[in-house]
Parts: sequence; C-alpha cells; structure tokens
Amino acid sequence: MADNELVAFRERWNQELKSRKEENPLVCASTSSSGDDPGQLGHNDLNKSCDTLKQKESSCTEDERSGGNAAAEAGQPQYVSIAHSLLDGRTSPLLDRIQQEKMRRKRQYHNMTNMCSVSRQQQMQPQRKVKKEEELVDQLIQDLNEVNDIPFFDVELPYELAMKIFEFLNCAELGRCAQVSRAWRVLAEDGVLWFRMCQREGYHQDASVSSSPCWKSTLRDCRNSYRAVCSNWKNRVGCVRQLQFELGKILCNVSSCDSFVLAGYTSGDVRLWNTLHWDLTSSYLKTNSLSANTHPRPHVSHVQVNSTVAAASYEDGCVDLWSTETGGEPIYHYQSPGRIQAFGLSLDSPVLVSATGTKVRLDSADDYGHWRTVCETKLPKTVESLTLVPNRTDQSPLVVLAAGEDIYLLNPQEEEQPRTLHSVYGHPVTCLDASNTLSAFGVKRTGWAMHDGGNKVG
Repeated sequence: MADNELVAFRERWNQELKSRKEENPLVCASTSSSGDDPGQLGHNDLNKSCDTLKQKESSCTEDERSGGNAAAEAGQPQYVSIAHSLLDGRTSPLLDRIQQEKMRRKRQYHNMTNMCSVSRQQQMQPQRKVKKEEELVDQLIQDLNEVNDIPFFDVELPYELAMKIFEFLNCAELGRCAQVSRAWRVLAEDGVLWFRMCQREGYHQDASVSSSPCWKSTLRDCRNSYRAVCSNWKNRVGCVRQLQFELGKILCNVSSCDSFVLAGYTSGDVRLWNTLHWDLTSSYLKTNSLSANTHPRPHVSHVQVNSTVAAASYEDGCVDLWSTETGGEPIYHYQSPGRIQAFGLSLDSPVLVSATGTKVRLDSADDYGHWRTVCETKLPKTVESLTLVPNRTDQSPLVVLAAGEDIYLLNPQEEEQPRTLHSVYGHPVTCLDASNTLSAFGVKRTGWAMHDGGNKVG
C-alpha cells in the first residue's frame, strides 16, 4: 500500500468514526422516550442492543464468507470493507487468509517431511536389515551359550557313560568334540581315553594310566618318533653315537632294552646309559665287595638289562643285580662255584637264570621286591646256552636250555627235573631261541630245524 493511500484510509476512518458518534445519541434518545419506567426501559434497551449485536455478528460472518468480492462489487476499496468490519465489531477477513496461508504452509511442510522420511527410510532399510540379522545372530549365540551352559551329557548321561561313547572316536573326532563346549572338552581330553588309544596303537603296552601325566602328549611324541624313524629309514638318514667309557678298557659284553644300554669291561667295571638323555654320562654301578677287593679284578663275562634291573656276571662266578632307577650298590648278589657259561634275564619279569657247568640256578623277585632262589637243578651235560620264555608275567617262569645235542624245558612248579624236548645224537645245538609257544634251535650239520612234537611250551 502506497503512502497516499494510507493517508486517505486514515481520513476515511476518522470521518466514519465521527459519523458513528453522531448517530449513537439519537438512537439512545428515541429509545428512552418510548418507555414509562426508566429502569424497565434501560433493561429493554440492553436486551435489544444484545439482539442487535447478535444480528451484527451473524451478518459479519456472512460478510467474511463473501470476502472481498462484495466490497469489490460495491465499488469500494478492500480496506474500506475492512474498516467497516472493524468498526462494527466483526473480525477481519485477513484472518481467513492468514489461516489459509498457515494451512498451505503446514501442508507444504508435511509434504516435505513425508518425502524426507520416505527417502530416509529407503536409505535405512538395508541398515535395519543388517541390524535385524545381527539381532538374530546374537540370539543364536545366546541360545548356543545356554546350550553350552547345560550340555546334555551333564543332564541326561552320567560321566562314565559319556566316556564309553567317546571311546569309539579317533583323534580327529575327539579334537572336533573338544571345540563344542567346555564340558565336551573335559570329556575329550580325559587321560583314560588317550591312554587306551595309545595302547591300541601299540605304544606302552605295559604301562598304567598313572605312568604319564598327559597321555595325549605321550601319544603325539610316539607318533612323531615313529614318523621320524620311518622317514629316516626311507631316506637313508641315521645317526651314530658313541657311548665311550674310558680309553684303554676292553668291552667284554653289551646288552640293551628299551632306552637302556649296559656294558661290561675287562677292568671289572659295569656302566649303564639311558639313551633318552644323550648329554648325561653313564651311571656308575658299583661291584660287590668280593670282586672289588680282588686284585686284579675279574673280567665281566655277561651282562643283561631290562626296564627295571641290570645284571652282570664275572669270571670268578659272582653275580650282581642293580636297579636301573637308583644304580649304585647292588640290590642282590650271589656266588657260584665256578665260571658261568650261560646267563639270562627276562625282558618283562624279574627272573634271572644262570648256568655253571651242569648246574642251573633260577632266581626271582616276589611281590615285595625281595629276590630269592626259586630252584636249582643239574643236567647230564654242560649247559651251553639258555633263554627265558617271554610273556610269563603272571605265570611260572619257563627256561629253555641247550646242552650238547639235547634241548630241555625247565618248569620249577611242575617238575623238579627238566623235560627233554629234542635229542639227536651227533647233531650238537649251536643256537637257541624261544617264544611263548615255540622253541627254535640250530644244529651243527643240518642247519636250522623246528621240532613240532615237544616245542609247545604254552
């Protein structure tokens, strides 16, 4: 609106106000002259004025609905109609426009926000999908944790029965089971399982469960050693180590079993090595007082060793027995009347046999480790070789002897005298060996032979 129009609007407004003031006293005078009671007339005038106000308000609303079109039709400016409505107590038609503008802007704002929300939802949809997948994974992990906290072996099955099931698994399957849960790992790493697996594969047949602190590591070491031996054998790879005792000493006899090596010398010394520890020196095995005080000391004629004891015989007929764990002083000693021609020690039981001429002596240890003489016998001929039957741990010891052309079997519990297994005149026996069921020997003229009639010793 320009400045001149504003001035004209103000002048027009003042004129209408003045005319309005001049009309009001006339209306009041006419109304006051029409009634008798002034109080009653005033009350009637008040009611009439209220009715006129209501009629004006209704007419104002009709004028607002018509808007500025009625003013334009009357040929009056729009601001005149606005002034008239303000003077009559009616609301301005600009409020409708303001309200419409507000509604329009509100709809525009809602449309813009809806478009933004739709685009944002489209952008957030993959993230919501990923989040939903993460929630599912978290739920799955939680369920697995609940299952692991209460495994079915702890609830449904006793520990012993679960161990019976795990006995049918191999190493790879036990390793997979150990990764399932803590309870399954305890079962899969039980020492009894690995001990039995170690024995099934042929390692440490004579050991017990308490022999090793970790049978899983023991089985792994045994397998690695076996692979190394096979690889070295295939590739022609070997290693030679010298178990040298002292320079100038002559080696008379040597024996080995498992990881032990026993050697006897012309000086009368007996030395024991453990091949598991190559960096250690040999163990010093002391001789008996009789052989130690003899000058010169008698030579060592025979030595034998197994996993628990080591034995040696001397030229003067003395026999000493040591423990492979302690060494030092002999744990058993006896004196024979002459030189010992044959000497033997069982590889799997504490049994020692010696032959001096035609006399045979058998010594054994009881359950408490005390050694004693089991039997003494005499053959018709000089004993040249002998061997102990293996795998007789819980049974009576058996000895197979060769004397000239005869083969004898000695069982101290059944017979006092040895039983003849073979005898051929003019064919002396040169070598002898025995197992738990068979006896094999060689003769001087016809070579190796096998006697099927009397060689059954089991």
